[in-house]
Amino acid sequence: MFAIIGLALVFISIIILIFGSIAPLLRLYFGDRSVISQLIWGSLIFILGAIILLINAIYMS
Repeated sequence: MFAIIGLALVFISIIILIFGSIAPLLRLYFGDRSVISQLIWGSLIFILGAIILLINAIYMS
């Protein structure tokens, strides 16, 4: 279950990082139109998803 949540967070962060600059509604969702905030949010969500996947991998092995 945690692996699915972690994987979803990683995919969402990739969408934010890649498509955020061309998707104005996605950028407005985060309350700012700057690319720096988009990079920060995308990176934070990616790190959270990666940590969840690592924790799941440690406990499943």
